[in-house]
Amino acid sequence: MKTKSAFALVILTHLTFVTFTTSAHPGSGIVVDSRGWVYFNEAGDPDARLPGSIWQIDPQGKLTRLKVGGAHYLALDTKGGLASDDLARWFSARVTPWFQQVDTADAQLIQADGQPLASHRDGSLYFAKRNVEIVRLTPDGKQTAISPALEAAVMKLGGIKGLAFGPEDNLYASCPSAIIKVKPDGTFSTVIHPIALPNCDEEVPQGTPKEHSPFLRGLAVDAHGTVFAAATGCRAVVKISPDGKVSIVMRAEAPWSPTGVAVHGDDVYVLEYEHPNSPQKVDWVPRVRKLAGDGKVTTLATLPTAQNRPVTPERKP
Repeated sequence: MKTKSAFALVILTHLTFVTFTTSAHPGSGIVVDSRGWVYFNEAGDPDARLPGSIWQIDPQGKLTRLKVGGAHYLALDTKGGLASDDLARWFSARVTPWFQQVDTADAQLIQADGQPLASHRDGSLYFAKRNVEIVRLTPDGKQTAISPALEAAVMKLGGIKGLAFGPEDNLYASCPSAIIKVKPDGTFSTVIHPIALPNCDEEVPQGTPKEHSPFLRGLAVDAHGTVFAAATGCRAVVKISPDGKVSIVMRAEAPWSPTGVAVHGDDVYVLEYEHPNSPQKVDWVPRVRKLAGDGKVTTLATLPTAQNRPVTPERKP
């Protein structure tokens, strides 16, 4: 059993890791559970005295801070196979990257920094180690690289920016200008590359190579294998059919740009940030919009600016 001092050391180590990694870019994590509750994370920034948070939106539109302390990426674990104590222990031993489990009434959330992640229906967690290698973490702590040959391919494409499971246990990865599909046996194929979007309202970090346009980040896949991805560099959400046909289904007006996407039935939920490339982290204000199956777009929630945002106690799920 851990002593109190040892436990405190683990927590301090976790906080130090999160503080170091969450200041580079806004979060892209957004998920929807079986009840239609939406969860999204807001990465913190110590310099701006922003702790970050995980927020929830219920079906009636009520916005609540679920947890103080947010990271970049978020996955919905419906199986609940990974224990919080194990995640803390593996990280403190430097066996795995930092993952944090957060309970909800319907499932568990897992947030991470430094690498996109996706939860499998069997309770395993898949993450993009160093943003180029996809690793499977099972509930017993075993880690396996599922497609060693993928690393060289995605390095040429600018690294993995998002992960999501689709039909038949296929895992989809977004790179800045490509979508990759990885089958359960580890073989992979390119769904599309490159991606050229019409009327691109360019919004990319300074120094981004032209070949990385439209700078895809978070993605989600529906039951038919259709990919929806946040084209952060063009302020747009793109739809990519299984045969590679691309269309823009939603646009954001400046200074907003999408960073994350979730699918629930026929509806698409989009996490957007104001000024996502601003060096001033207080400019990063998140909002969530929904694209309904009939094409109607509604804004579900917009957080106040950082200066006007009270740090309220976290709520129990």
